[in-house]
Amino acid sequence: MVRLNTQRAFLRLEKLDLLGFLDDFLRGDVDLVGNLYVLSDLKNCVRSDIKAIRAIGSLAANSWFQSRRRTAQNVRSHYDIPQEVLSTYLDRAYQSYTCAIFDDPSSRPLAELVTIGTGQDDSFDSLERAQSRKFREALELLDISEAQSMLDIGCGYGGLMQEALKAGSHAQMVGWTHSRNQVVAARGRLDSSLGECEIREGDYRQETRAFDRVASIGMVSHVGPRGLGSYCRNVRERIRKGGLYLHHDLMIEASWLPQNLQVGLVFNKKYVWPGFHWFTLSQHLRALEAAGFRVRRVDDLSEHYAKTTAAWHERLLLHQAVTEPLMGQRSFRAWQIFLAGISGSLDNGGVRDYRLLCEAI
Repeated sequence: MVRLNTQRAFLRLEKLDLLGFLDDFLRGDVDLVGNLYVLSDLKNCVRSDIKAIRAIGSLAANSWFQSRRRTAQNVRSHYDIPQEVLSTYLDRAYQSYTCAIFDDPSSRPLAELVTIGTGQDDSFDSLERAQSRKFREALELLDISEAQSMLDIGCGYGGLMQEALKAGSHAQMVGWTHSRNQVVAARGRLDSSLGECEIREGDYRQETRAFDRVASIGMVSHVGPRGLGSYCRNVRERIRKGGLYLHHDLMIEASWLPQNLQVGLVFNKKYVWPGFHWFTLSQHLRALEAAGFRVRRVDDLSEHYAKTTAAWHERLLLHQAVTEPLMGQRSFRAWQIFLAGISGSLDNGGVRDYRLLCEAI
């Protein structure tokens, strides 16, 4: 249901100014009640791209190369919202902010999405169990048992290292993240194992060592529109010949319309996730091969990520009484749009989630 609270909101809707309409929703001039997952389908019903003259600011702000300083600012603005908010909707076992892998991604009963599990041993298809499976599959693909060292780029809250230690790995593991929230939490989780683990706050480009294995789960979206090639080359410099690299990230379908003219992406860059950029699968493959990797396996996990973001969205709403005062109405509503919209986009094919296993050659 759409409730228009001002004349301005009515006029925006009449003109199909969808970006302005979403701005009105954040201000409270519009109320949206019900299934927000369908918002991403509006592009198939009406012409909703942004006129170039209105997008000059977005084009300028989002076209820069991601320097270390700019990357740090963008990452912290997205991940360092109040930790109490993140803790209400991320899984409780790992606080993982990336795609989980479910037993049945097509089944999404509300009670199952919001019920808190404990991890691998849950008797239902919980978010916590699915995140455990994501990390276990990653470690199996990387064959971590044969590795002496592993670098986790964008390590988040340390879930991959946490799971590696549970599996009995003695590899030396190093994780990098710009997020202060994540560094504090990860060091707390791994405190008793700091002999095998390092959690570093900063940019992975500060790392100078070479590793047997490298993982990057959900980080590549932060490299910016001009950074994919240099990112892949930097990763290749950090991995020994014959080593394995897990390259897992959101990607976008090829489109004639530039990203900075697409309503949903401009909205998310403006209010939720500044500086992010998505590439097509073919762009990722070309960049990896040019950097010196052989791609050995590609998995499409889009349906799993759609269920992951749906779980986050429903948990955020369930705890609205706690999260909205901490975030403010404007930010809370922006995250509603972001989480529901990306879930819908993953369902309708506008956005994909791929996991690539690569070998350094």
